[in-house]
Amino acid sequence: MYHWSKSEERLNRYAGRLEGESLSFLVHYWGTIQHLTANSIHRHSFYEICYVDGGTGIYTDGNQMYPLYEGVAFCTIPGQLHQIKDVDGLNLLFVAFEPMERPSAQEVTVKYIEALQRCAVWTEHASDSPAIQIWKSMLLRSEADTSLPASLLPKLAHVLLKSFPSLFGASGSFESAPLLSSALQLVQKAKLYIRDNLGGPVSLPEVAAYLNVSERQLSRLFAESIHESFSSMVRTERIRAAELMLQHTRDPIKVIAERTGFSSVHYFTRLFTKFKGIPPAAYRAKWALEADHQE
Repeated sequence: MYHWSKSEERLNRYAGRLEGESLSFLVHYWGTIQHLTANSIHRHSFYEICYVDGGTGIYTDGNQMYPLYEGVAFCTIPGQLHQIKDVDGLNLLFVAFEPMERPSAQEVTVKYIEALQRCAVWTEHASDSPAIQIWKSMLLRSEADTSLPASLLPKLAHVLLKSFPSLFGASGSFESAPLLSSALQLVQKAKLYIRDNLGGPVSLPEVAAYLNVSERQLSRLFAESIHESFSSMVRTERIRAAELMLQHTRDPIKVIAERTGFSSVHYFTRLFTKFKGIPPAAYRAKWALEADHQE
């Protein structure tokens, strides 16, 4: 019914940065995988929403275990240890993302985040929900000329991500949810500052001074809020920014390394390869080849 791998490639190409008037999203990756294999216990610094389109398995969230079967959706919040195991023919749709704050609409963004934090981890009978119907409408269908055009994907993806709190039963609307805690607001502001200043050293004292908090307090906020150190967050953001530049610019590798704050091309290449499993030049070539196949 669907072209699974081509659907994933198309979504990752056209629905990565989703802009809205008051709420925008950065999608780290989309996944549409048949017969997913089990994975090890791990955590993310972003949100990940999954929907089971077939097969069975077990999802662990901290010390809790949830059954996976067709029609189930589940949500992983940043910093939470989780795992998918005991799989049998598991077909999964998933998306990893985070809201992007804008100074003019910060209140809407933090309310959306708070709504996701209140969401249930697991829900069943999701196949007929508006959110999942939108998700499936974005996939490439096996039948010729029945798929939606790629130009609609950004708008549909934005609506999908915006609808996730209601899919998981967050009470009311996130537009009227209570504000995020002051600690998490500081972490969000720190993330934005890091992203806006990746070309420089971006030190802990610098960011702490910008936020008017002590270095010790900022380190503790990162550890307690997203279970990630400050240095790890900076490294993750540098890799993320470099990945986007490799995808969407023709800038030389040396220039990308400089603009994302790496001390040398050698260090950039080594770190990028470690985290992405492929050197920067090969990553760019692979991305370009996949993009050409979608034309």
